[in-house]
Amino acid sequence: MIPVEGAQVTIPSAIFYPAAGTAPIYGRAAIEAYTLQEPGRLMRSLKSILGSTLVAEKTAVGGQYVSFEDILVGFVKHLKRKAEFVCGETIDEVVMGRPVHFVDNDAAADERAQDKLQTIAKKAGFKTVLFQFEPIAAALQFEETLTRDETVFIADIGGGTSDFSILKTGPRHKGNADRSHDILANEGVRVGGTNLDMRLSVAAVMPLLGANSRNLRGLDLPIWPFIDLATWHRIHMIASPDNMSLFRQILTDARERHLFERFVKVIRERTGHEIAGKVEGAKIALSQHTEAGIDLAVVEEGLVAPAKRDVLETSTRHELERVETSVKETLHAAGLQAEQITAVFLTGGTSAVPIVREALVAPFAKARVVEGDLFSSVGYGMALDAMRRFGRTDKRKHQQIPGFLR
Repeated sequence: MIPVEGAQVTIPSAIFYPAAGTAPIYGRAAIEAYTLQEPGRLMRSLKSILGSTLVAEKTAVGGQYVSFEDILVGFVKHLKRKAEFVCGETIDEVVMGRPVHFVDNDAAADERAQDKLQTIAKKAGFKTVLFQFEPIAAALQFEETLTRDETVFIADIGGGTSDFSILKTGPRHKGNADRSHDILANEGVRVGGTNLDMRLSVAAVMPLLGANSRNLRGLDLPIWPFIDLATWHRIHMIASPDNMSLFRQILTDARERHLFERFVKVIRERTGHEIAGKVEGAKIALSQHTEAGIDLAVVEEGLVAPAKRDVLETSTRHELERVETSVKETLHAAGLQAEQITAVFLTGGTSAVPIVREALVAPFAKARVVEGDLFSSVGYGMALDAMRRFGRTDKRKHQQIPGFLR
């Protein structure tokens, strides 16, 4: 793995566009610039845009309108330059990771999302672009550690998706050029850490900003503004002129005006991402504790939203059920019983959340549970796959391995 931000081998999918129109800032530095209240615009969880119609739209950044596609091109180009600087040579070929499903239950939209990602990679300067399912890549990394054959269930749960695979792995399989017979199943669902963040925010934070309150006529305030403010990749879009006009109308008619005034203040002062970061921190803290406070001093001095583990569990029950269903579907697609799985390999940051981990490992009582590098296993596996498919002797002649994605 190579450093892509300082000494770090990972980088958050965040971009900050300074208001002055200077070069965008990427990763942790982007989040820091935004947190320090530099004038400009922050975008986070950009991968969530893939698979949605939003990718074709334009938005205002740095004094100009730019398509979300070109924003993603800039991010991939940034990574490409980092890799080329470290390697000291031009890199023309790439294996890109992709979730099992960009879009749930829509094969055509899923194909369009991969095509769009390929277009983005080629615009960024890559000449040959191949794809691999992210859990398959994680399996390749896991296989490096094995001294005996295993039937392994791979779970990769990141910010936006939960991806599952069942493979035959180990010394007897590792050297085979054709691994198609070793891949028993691939399934997935569009549920990830950002979904849990959103649910916790709506349950614990948004009521302090007016969610679940009513107007003077006794009608509930619309819920969508609070959901947007709680959703990482929608926060930057909520302050449109049309929305601000609507929020002023809601404020005039709000029964508990002081609550919705807090909401408007968050939008006006651009502290939505900072609050989302606090919610994410509380979600992580609830992995170790039954309660955690979400500091909302950016909204009002001394304001704290209490977050409890049982609230997180209750509010995310629907998402967890979808994960559990997808695990069962993966087993069914492989034609196996849970008892036939000898190892469960977990990767992706969200797999460390206790309620998620329990949903993943509960069906496999007899299997050993192995935790990979939560943030680097997939990247390392992609490198192994690229070495196998492109080779080192003649980089222009890549090998298309049957059973792997083109």
